[in-house]
Amino acid sequence: MAEAWRKIQLPRLLQPSTQILARRLAYELPQEMSHSIPRSKDESSRASPVAAAPHLGRNPAPHSETHLEAFAATMTEKFLSVRGTTICLCTWGPESGPLVLCLHGILEQGASWLEVATRLAAQGYRIVAPDLRGHGRSTHVQQGNSYNLLDFLADLDGIVEQIADKPFTLVGHSLGSVVGALFASIRPHRIRNLIMVETILPSEVSDEEAVDQLTTHLDYLAKPLEHPVFPDVETAAERLRLSTPALSKALAMLLAERITEPCEGGVRWRWAPLLRTRAGIAFNGISKSRYLGMLRRIRNPITLIYGDRSQFNRQDDLQEQRQALTNAQRIVVPGGHNLPIDAPAAIADAILSS
Repeated sequence: MAEAWRKIQLPRLLQPSTQILARRLAYELPQEMSHSIPRSKDESSRASPVAAAPHLGRNPAPHSETHLEAFAATMTEKFLSVRGTTICLCTWGPESGPLVLCLHGILEQGASWLEVATRLAAQGYRIVAPDLRGHGRSTHVQQGNSYNLLDFLADLDGIVEQIADKPFTLVGHSLGSVVGALFASIRPHRIRNLIMVETILPSEVSDEEAVDQLTTHLDYLAKPLEHPVFPDVETAAERLRLSTPALSKALAMLLAERITEPCEGGVRWRWAPLLRTRAGIAFNGISKSRYLGMLRRIRNPITLIYGDRSQFNRQDDLQEQRQALTNAQRIVVPGGHNLPIDAPAAIADAILSS
């Protein structure tokens, strides 16, 4: 099983024991590198539309190429040093607006909130969506270290210290919702309310699965994983659409241009290959029972958003979530697990009404 992980060629669901989703990948390239990335079979290079698109003050309709480029043009980036780790923040909206902090899931990135953020920014909100460590333009950990759930939590704590001077709305998707819930249970005075999009529970790991996870991790340290090479960004964008069918061609291309970097033979993903192993997330000292206990401690208003076509959560997990979060508002919207892509308008509406 450990060796099989080296053969993964596209983002997809990891093993059930991890309860995390390897989904759409989207990262921004440094401008000095973007000129060398082939976008399609017919052109060897072209400037990123994120850099070239004009700024539009209105909120265009999603999913056409022109409108998506206008969406992306409203995003700016800021880099923070958080305890020695450089974290990239994707930001939208006026700096003076009420803060909404959005956390993405595993193998995603801050810009995955683009279509949610532009709707909120049009209403005067300030949206900040960090690339978690190892994702996007944030730095990777050094060889021998891991991407631990507690590290993501510590990074969030450091980000909040630097950007938030009053309580704010905290939004998390999938793994990001777990990080957000832990933060809310520990720092309740820092947030106004918590919104958990397609949240998950830590899985119970059998002895055999634990051995497999540790073997995978040790194998990675002995021989680091390598990303697949695509001939051009267009091919990488099509790979993203295989794992997220609701992703339009235009948005897939925009996200793929942000996630890929040039390499011999074409382009490859920019996220840290270590994130493809399971041990770093699963072995973090927080069991399901302990996590559920921390959920019960949260006193801030909570909204839970689920997709009506999602099959990511088991019925037992949903029941345990209901029992732990008895006062939470529950909303079901059209879509699957990847609701920031499937239902951005519904998520934005839920945030605005929370």
